[in-house]
Amino acid sequence: MSVKPLVSIISITYNSEKFLRGTIESVLGQDYPRIEYIIIDGGSKDSTLKIVEEYKGRIAKIISEPDRGISDAMNKGIRLSTGEIIGIIHSDDYYAGSSVVSRVVKAFEGSPDVKVTYGIQDFVAPDTGAVLLSWGRGSEPAEIRKRMYLPHPTVFCRREVYEKAGLFREDYRYAMDYEWAMRVTRFTRPYFINHKLAVMRDMGSSGKNYRIALSEGARALRENGYYFDYLLTLGRNLVKIVMIELGLKDLLYKLWAKNVSKPS
Repeated sequence: MSVKPLVSIISITYNSEKFLRGTIESVLGQDYPRIEYIIIDGGSKDSTLKIVEEYKGRIAKIISEPDRGISDAMNKGIRLSTGEIIGIIHSDDYYAGSSVVSRVVKAFEGSPDVKVTYGIQDFVAPDTGAVLLSWGRGSEPAEIRKRMYLPHPTVFCRREVYEKAGLFREDYRYAMDYEWAMRVTRFTRPYFINHKLAVMRDMGSSGKNYRIALSEGARALRENGYYFDYLLTLGRNLVKIVMIELGLKDLLYKLWAKNVSKPS
């Protein structure tokens, strides 16, 4: 029998004591037998590292040191990883079930042409767990560049993708995954798995951070040469900001939901 591919999963933490345990257990609870779990901590001051220590025997690599932001931390994890397939899930997020990695590996084993996979992600209220929005759908590369249909916690890719497209840009602090996706879709079409793969807690980012994230998304389009989409995105971003500041975020989620696949 052929040996199953090693899957490296990376979690980035910083003062993550509130939800970290759920993230770790969702990774360690996978039914897939070959997982290399890596935790990159930015030098937490709370009990994050004490929680990590409880699982030390089942975590392949733990690094705790100051970093230059999320992109720097993710890149550290990728460089440390040895798996043929790499996934990233942060400390506010968790996998939607125990068979997520098995399902992902099956997709990769189905064809050597599958370089990147992604699926559906739920955004949930952090205190109640109520689903606010589901996100992710099968999309052509041109559609992905116009709107980020790849929920990052659901994304897995072959190691060669990082070697060809490059790592995450450290001058992006919020939309680094979107900018990376633009580079990736130039040479491959990400494969959509029509199942719920991950859950992200809606942490209620401040208006300032939300504005920066939107600005970075538009900037990524401009810097990658998609000027028409850049102009369209500037207009859409203005509408989003107005709706959020008027307290209409729930309505915004309902409008977005029209663009999401229903899980099979």
